[in-house]
Amino acid sequence: MDKDKWKKTFSGLIEKLAFLKPWETEDEDGLEIQEMDLSEKKKTLTAEERMRRKGYAIVGAIVLVLLVAGSFFYYNSHHLFTEYVITDTTENMDIVGTQYTVLGENILKYSPDGVFCVNRHDEMKWSVAYSMQTPITDICEGSMVIAEQQGNQVYVLNQDGAIGHFETTLPIMKAQISEQGVVVLLLSDKDVTWLELYDASGSELVKVKTTVDDSGYPLDVAISKDASHMMVSYLGIYQGTLGSKIAFYDFSSVEAVDTSHLTGTLEYPGRIFPEIYYADDTTPVAQSDVGFVVFEEGDVPVEKEQITLEREIISSFHDDKYIGFVFSNDETTERYQMELYRYNGRRAMQETLDCDYTEIMMDSGEILLYDEKNCTVYSTSGVKRFSSDYEKQINYFMAIPGFRKYLVITDDSMDTIRIS
Repeated sequence: MDKDKWKKTFSGLIEKLAFLKPWETEDEDGLEIQEMDLSEKKKTLTAEERMRRKGYAIVGAIVLVLLVAGSFFYYNSHHLFTEYVITDTTENMDIVGTQYTVLGENILKYSPDGVFCVNRHDEMKWSVAYSMQTPITDICEGSMVIAEQQGNQVYVLNQDGAIGHFETTLPIMKAQISEQGVVVLLLSDKDVTWLELYDASGSELVKVKTTVDDSGYPLDVAISKDASHMMVSYLGIYQGTLGSKIAFYDFSSVEAVDTSHLTGTLEYPGRIFPEIYYADDTTPVAQSDVGFVVFEEGDVPVEKEQITLEREIISSFHDDKYIGFVFSNDETTERYQMELYRYNGRRAMQETLDCDYTEIMMDSGEILLYDEKNCTVYSTSGVKRFSSDYEKQINYFMAIPGFRKYLVITDDSMDTIRIS
């Protein structure tokens, strides 16, 4: 193409587009200001959006955590675990006839030859040797009494070992202990029964005389945790019928105006109360052959709640919040029915059972059942949490601290298991 012709064409095109004035300074300034406004507005909206999105993210994370935690809690509390893993085991050399109980964080193994205190790894902490034909025990918080039934020996223990030992002049029928180590003994002397309170060293604190003619035959005795109150269940003829009488005693007053310390009695013709206990210092409970009664102590004892059950009781168990019963169940294929009650009289749970057991107890807020071959765990709401046969013969089964952990004592080992 000719150069001159190209120049003319290009110059003419520029003149035609001159009205646009793209290089005018005033328009450039206006354009720059407009661009700055749009940029800052964009930045402001982005910051607000970021804050909004950040809030959504936090809420979403919280909801997710709650959902995960809730799902895990529901799974852990409602799933039936049938497997277990032995996480720790130690050799067990206990003699035949050894019995087990828990004192604080330790395990006590007692037999006619003595008592041994071990931790959960079966490591010895202390021991006390004695010779008793039939040792009977009671535990309250961190205190324990071991007495010789129909004998005279009494040992008072705590988690550090023996803190007292003494002998009685009369045969021992029952022994109970308070939290601070005060011991109440039922002593038999032909037609006379003595209720005697001792401190851990064997010093006599209180002595109450009762007779079969006046009160009846004593079946059980219970002392409150602070040792201020006591009750006794008697069997006798009341209102012309064989039945029970519950007698209440108050030792809180230092004035010995009434040497019997008796505050009152309640009679139950046709009823038998083989077991009485204090759920706490203010909740005395008497368990009968057909139910239970909760009392309120004061100047005069009164009945607070009474629950009568329509079926024969096979087993019972309790802790400081609940009392439970097991009955035969003839209506379904499952052999037993279990009911759990609060001490205000309200039923907390009713569930059928299909497992064999020789022992049932409340432990750490759960219901534990076991026999020589298997062990089962129920929650207080009636959910079966664990059920499994065990690879060895079970002598004792208990819950221990830790996630889904239990202790199984067999003839030759102490096994820590985690259910899974």
